Amino acid sequence: MDSPWLQGIIDTLVGADLLCGSVIPHRNRLAVILIDSAFETACRSYLQHKVRIKLNESHKHRENLISTMKSRLNGIDPTVWDNINYYYDEIRCDFYHESAGKTITDIAVLDYRDTVEFVIDAAFGTKVRPLVEKQLVATQEADRAEEVAVEPGPAISVVDAKDRTTKVLVAVGSVAPKNVEDVNDFFKREGDSLRLKPEEFTSVLARHSGSKKLFYFDKPDRCWRISKHGRKKLEAAGQEESNA
Repeated sequence: MDSPWLQGIIDTLVGADLLCGSVIPHRNRLAVILIDSAFETACRSYLQHKVRIKLNESHKHRENLISTMKSRLNGIDPTVWDNINYYYDEIRCDFYHESAGKTITDIAVLDYRDTVEFVIDAAFGTKVRPLVEKQLVATQEADRAEEVAVEPGPAISVVDAKDRTTKVLVAVGSVAPKNVEDVNDFFKREGDSLRLKPEEFTSVLARHSGSKKLFYFDKPDRCWRISKHGRKKLEAAGQEESNA
């Protein structure tokens, strides 16, 4: 990758792709928020690193940021900016601030993603989609490398688990759920009172991603599994319980 500041942008777009390919109920809503985050990061990186503009307080405001971008990328058709403004004003803001229960179609997400990537390509003189696809393949290969043989079960019961993350780890390690309903069914069968809303399950998954991720999405089987790091955390929790 020629520009080091592009890596974070690529990673964010990879995250959006992973969400779109998951079974999380509100995956498209979350993907739109990530795509828009990649767009704003790209705008600031372009102005700072390519155009060498010293960003100030005014550039924290979306309208000023877009206005500056339009003045520097005046070859881009106005309809492209109109499209981005529409998704931001009518969809992204509503999703982020107000309507957690709403979502949009797969086609609409792809349309917004393609529009954002078009602007990024024009700004940086590159093609980000091949970079995203390459990173996506590398991420999926890393996930496969994390797979472990199925074991009899976690070293701790869900009832004995002391916090929500550990309870979700036990559930995922036990049943490889496709969605939050599978997790809640497991809690019910095991006699645990915890019940998660879809956004709560998503939050647990999102907080424990990255290099120390506890969970990963198995695309061939379309279910969630725990990583080697997640299994080690479960083993440690079981050891703490046995020593208590």
